[in-house]
Amino acid sequence: MLVTIAKKGNHLQPNLEDAIAWYQESEFTRAYEIFYPLATYERNAEAQYYLGMMYFEGEGVEKDIAQAQQLWKKAARSRHRDAAYRLSEIVTSTKTMF
Repeated sequence: MLVTIAKKGNHLQPNLEDAIAWYQESEFTRAYEIFYPLATYERNAEAQYYLGMMYFEGEGVEKDIAQAQQLWKKAARSRHRDAAYRLSEIVTSTKTMF
């Protein structure tokens, strides 16, 4: 797999595109290592969305719907459409259960 590395200062640093590529290759540990700092420290909505997907599906992490929901809320606040859609699915499925 070809992974591009962005140079930041004197260090080579993987970027969001790398994380998405790892995610699509089911290399969830590698994807998580990139998504987590982007989602947490840089508040990157796309990284928050993908990290939410990983928690929702239990891909490379323990399945945690509440954590997925929190990440999608953060991404949705940044107008991430897919995250907003996932949140609406959770609300809809919860309402139909009762």
